[in-house]
Amino acid sequence: MATHESLLRTRAPYDAAAMLDFLTAHAVPGRDIVRGFGDAAGASSSHAIDVLGGTVVAHIDWAELHESGSEVVVPLRLDVPHTEPVKVRDSTLSHAEPAEVLEGAFAVLRRMLDLDADPAQIVSALGDDPRLSPLIVQRPGLRLPGARNSQEFALGTVLGQQVSLAAARTLQGRLAAQFAAGPSAAGFLAAPDVAAIAATDASELRERIGLTAARAETLRTVAAALAGGLDVGHTADVASARVEFGALRGIGPWSVEIVAMRAMRDLDAYPAGDLILKRVLGTRTERETRELAESWRPYRGYATQHLWADFLAA
Repeated sequence: MATHESLLRTRAPYDAAAMLDFLTAHAVPGRDIVRGFGDAAGASSSHAIDVLGGTVVAHIDWAELHESGSEVVVPLRLDVPHTEPVKVRDSTLSHAEPAEVLEGAFAVLRRMLDLDADPAQIVSALGDDPRLSPLIVQRPGLRLPGARNSQEFALGTVLGQQVSLAAARTLQGRLAAQFAAGPSAAGFLAAPDVAAIAATDASELRERIGLTAARAETLRTVAAALAGGLDVGHTADVASARVEFGALRGIGPWSVEIVAMRAMRDLDAYPAGDLILKRVLGTRTERETRELAESWRPYRGYATQHLWADFLAA
């Protein structure tokens, strides 16, 4: 099969280890596979992504359902150390693949891995803050991971409310298994079908996914809004999407900010009600947490990512 090489570039430094940790922690059963690189057997139809500049330490695969309806499976290899210049190389692309599918896959990669970030601008905006400066020195190339699929992410945010990350991953895996939008590709489930979820009674969702009654109602409500045209992706009008998404029953400010940050790619999104943020900042109220972060605009999302990463590493 004929192949060619394409390059996806990003500015150094790039904290590949932190990105790998994030993707590993958020891997959804049936939608993602995390394994040692030596165990990864690449298929000829896969898109092998190499981040150059160090030793390959792991291999993450995920499946993405694109707007064209084509399913693309991408084995992702992230290298460390992160201090070296980074570029992402795809060496197994087939000329038979539709160009728009490949372009869509690469666009998803750039958002997921935050390859368009400018570390110098982030340091300029946040580096003088006494709270953030040591964190930035420790993780100079930390990026703000994006959502693979905005609709899936919004549903996953609902499932992740007030439960552990491990429990959220389990629920997301059940959702994909029960409501995959299409056939499996290379062993991966397709993204959940929002229309099918919206057409399912809340009581049935509760039973099939293992949810509380209130959470099942919220999931159905959000799915119906997404199926009806609510855009919470990177092409959305962020201001109006925030209002419309936040007006849905069961959706609070924290969920709005998380979806804005990861799916809408609002780099200034800031979940002021987040319990970890309050703890690390020593604040008691959302207002106090919000006021403390005013000087971090327009990169409060990156500040949040640094604070989270530091807390989780402790």
